[in-house]
Amino acid sequence: MALLKLCNICLIVVLFLIGTVASNRVLELSDRFLDVRGNGVWLIMFYAPWCGHCKNLEPIWNQVAQSLVDTEIRVGRIDCTRFSSVASEYSVSGFPTILFVKGHKSVEYRGDRDRYEIVEFARRMDGPPVRYFGNCGQFKEVIENKKVFFVYLDDSRLQETHLRDNYTRAAEEFLAVMNFYSTSIECMADRLRSANAMTNKKSVFVCKDGSCFRYDEDLIDSHNISLRDWVNKERFPAFMKISTGNFHQLLKTGKCVVMAVLEENQIGGLTLKMFEFRDVVEAIAVNNKDLYHDDFLFGWLGHPEIANSIAMETLPIPSLIVLNTSSYQFYLPKLEEGEKVPSPQSILELLDQVKNHTAKALGGESFRYRLIRAYFGAKTALFGMWKGNPVLTTVLLGLPFGLFSIICYTSCCTDILAANEEDEEAELAEAAARHQKRE
Repeated sequence: MALLKLCNICLIVVLFLIGTVASNRVLELSDRFLDVRGNGVWLIMFYAPWCGHCKNLEPIWNQVAQSLVDTEIRVGRIDCTRFSSVASEYSVSGFPTILFVKGHKSVEYRGDRDRYEIVEFARRMDGPPVRYFGNCGQFKEVIENKKVFFVYLDDSRLQETHLRDNYTRAAEEFLAVMNFYSTSIECMADRLRSANAMTNKKSVFVCKDGSCFRYDEDLIDSHNISLRDWVNKERFPAFMKISTGNFHQLLKTGKCVVMAVLEENQIGGLTLKMFEFRDVVEAIAVNNKDLYHDDFLFGWLGHPEIANSIAMETLPIPSLIVLNTSSYQFYLPKLEEGEKVPSPQSILELLDQVKNHTAKALGGESFRYRLIRAYFGAKTALFGMWKGNPVLTTVLLGLPFGLFSIICYTSCCTDILAANEEDEEAELAEAAARHQKRE
């Protein structure tokens, strides 16, 4: 009986250990990684134990490892405070940093810290730049996913052009942030008929917002727009959520970014007033696509920090700001008397003025505005620290000033005490001399 109970306990322990290993597939790496990095494919999180963002990413990172269990990608993490040589090798300066490593080639992930986005990034990087779909059923699943993607129609019955090489080069450049496919014209037949875009030559399409749009090679001659530039401008939907993960990608498009500035609550929800304003901006983006598509990207912010940093002030919620990504100048709609939220008419007027270069531009990238922006950022960060933990903020800010005061006080007091001692010694010597003279 005792033996049976012992066996049951051992079985429970073994099952627990197996469950623990299965639930945590993240490899804890050391500086020996530099010797084995050429063996296989790696997705690595560089972290520091004191980093709050790293701690928030921890459960998501475990989920990423679980999601990639069906691939050859090894998911690991490295403590950069212990193994600084690895961080130096990959020029890691901020935490957390996520790198896809394949041999001596590494690509940094710059998107949102979301399980799905990170897994999709790793799968893209592990595959070829252009994925071919011979099975129309598989390609239909891609279309139903409603993500923005590019597709090259490869059909042996159509004449060959240099378009394939340009498409492959664009795919290699934007692989970290975008999906590129190739398929037959039969798999795209329904989409092409709905888009009225049947063609008699090999073509590249972008599929987004429920439609597919063809790249016209004649644009090179008429507007000097290469396939690479076209891909860069078309890789975003008509209306999107803007975050710190994709904001820097938006800056690379050269278009003006129209942002509805909103604020989500702790569970990611919006008030009815904010929902209505977001819907207004989205309607403007979708219904005026032909008018504004070439010059503007439209989106909304769930947190106003990005917009406040651009404007160098705290904007009201909800509001709207238009950013010129080339000059970093920004534009604000003119509010009528008594108006607190920009009306559709005021937004349309602002967009027309920006497009015609008659809108009043604010900000920019001059040294003055960079200095103001840095000051505003530091002030906002300190206020956020104080709001989150006033005691810790007081200690962090007060400690340097306290040490500086002690050093100054000690230095000054030392000089005063030394001077007093010298004066006392002089007085004693003078008194002794007078005494001897009287004797």
